[in-house]
Amino acid sequence: MFRATAEQIAASGLSHRLQEVLWLVPASQSTHIVALSVLFASAMLINLRLLGVGIRGRSASQLARTLVPWMWRALIVLLFTGALQTLIEPVRQFVTPIFWGKMVLVVLLALLTRWVARTLRDNAAQWDDAATRPAVARVFAVVSTLGWVTVIAFGRFIGYVWEKYA
Repeated sequence: MFRATAEQIAASGLSHRLQEVLWLVPASQSTHIVALSVLFASAMLINLRLLGVGIRGRSASQLARTLVPWMWRALIVLLFTGALQTLIEPVRQFVTPIFWGKMVLVVLLALLTRWVARTLRDNAAQWDDAATRPAVARVFAVVSTLGWVTVIAFGRFIGYVWEKYA
């Protein structure tokens, strides 16, 4: 199903023009990695705080207020650079089930992060105090951490397994 779409994109003039710019793939991949690092580090700081470890001088709501905007900016950069890489090498992305798993995880984690950020903002006193912090905060922290680690692993594995599906 996705193969035909990938081949159409690969045959497009835009894809061919982008492929001719030799520095575009390494620059896009490098930017992608930096943005992923910003997003993951921000998520980890918030998650660790929700688990009761990490930066002691700042509450979870303060960290979220500071870092969640950085996460959204990083996600925008990730989506742009990822789309660019997909336009350059669409078959490599679209035929791999790991790519689609990664995309589903990114959407789910973004929605989950949005919900927790709003909940943290609206219930800061409850979520900031370890004694009253709901159990869902710890569940979120673990799920978010495992989810982002999986996104990173899936992204890395695309380059190694895509030929199996090509």
